[in-house]
Order: sequence, then C-alpha cells, then structure tokens
Amino acid sequence: MKRVWKTLLTSALAAVLVCTLTACGSFDASGYVKAALDSNIHGEFEEYAEFVDISLEEAEQDYNDNLDSSMQSMASFGMSEEMTAKYRTLFADLMKKTKYEVGEATKNDDGSYTVPVTVTPITNVFDGLMDEAEKELMEYALQFVTADEAPTDDEITAYTVELLYNLLSERVSDIQYGDPQQMEVTVSPDENKAYSISADDMESLTNALVDMGDLAN
Repeated sequence: MKRVWKTLLTSALAAVLVCTLTACGSFDASGYVKAALDSNIHGEFEEYAEFVDISLEEAEQDYNDNLDSSMQSMASFGMSEEMTAKYRTLFADLMKKTKYEVGEATKNDDGSYTVPVTVTPITNVFDGLMDEAEKELMEYALQFVTADEAPTDDEITAYTVELLYNLLSERVSDIQYGDPQQMEVTVSPDENKAYSISADDMESLTNALVDMGDLAN
C-alpha cells in the first residue's frame, strides 16, 4: 500500500502540460502554471482549457484519464471495483485540498521562464498511518487465535483495504497544513514554441503538496 500511495501522488501530474505560443498570444507563464496546476490537481478546467485551446470537456477528460491511470496500481491488491472507486474519489478530494500560490514569473535569457510557487503542504494524512493500521490489524488477527476458522487471504485483503480507506477518510476530512515552502518551476519552449513545465520540477512540486509521513521511505 505504501508503493501505491507514493505512485498515486507522484504521478498525479504525469501528463505533458504544454501551451503553444500561437494559441496563447503573449505568453503568461505564471498564469499558465496556475492554470495547469488548477486543472490537473484541483479539477478546475476553464483557465487551462483557454491556455491550450481545448474544450472544457477535453480538459476534464484529460483530468479523469490521468486519475484513472494513477489508480491502476490498486488492481495489484485485488481491490474490488467499489473500493477502487472510493479510493479514486478520496484521492481526488485529497488533491483538491492541497494549497499552492503561484508568483510572478521571470523570463530567462534562453527564453524559458522561472515561476515561483509557494506550497503549503498537507501534513496529517500519512503521518503515523501505518502504525495505526498495524495496531488495528493486530486486533483483527487476535479475534481468530482461538477460532475454528481463520479468514481467507481475500478476506484479509478486503479488511485491510477498507481499514486503510476509513483511516485515510478521517484524516482527509480534517486536513492540517504545515509551514509554506518556496519552490520554483521552469517553463520552457521547444523548437515549435510550445511551452511545457519541466517534468523534474513538476514531480518535486507534486511531492511537496502532501507530506508522505510513514510512506516517505
């Protein structure tokens, strides 16, 4: 489960975020970064659709496709479709509660832009999660010490998946934030004057949105 959540969070913005200069006119790097983050993290599509010259429906479809792709790791745990859908909604809710503020861009000599982003990380969702889950799993297992029948592997998996979902849901419903962090992303043009956000910068920014706590290692 650790691997799944790390994969979900670090791949949330795996899609290539590009904006052609001809479509955008005078390029607003700060506006573009904010629109890309709002669309891919918060599910707010209007500004991003204008930047990349697509419909709202297309922007929403891209968001849903990225989210569905991120959720594919859940299949390796034998999770039911119902629980997968619940985790998908939970993950989307968590990302919508992330906080960031985009500052004024600086144009560099090579034509790229450096855009400051202040991230206020979510701190409580994964902190101590595994310890709490292991304690409850131990109590669950003790029920069967003197029982005639032990649970099947499928039953244990289903119990664990639902337990983690319930623990995470409680934490997501009562979000806590840490101290703001100052970060930067680079937006660069290619040979066709299509701008994109550095993949490394985007991964670092995404990782900073939520403190992984127990899952950091």
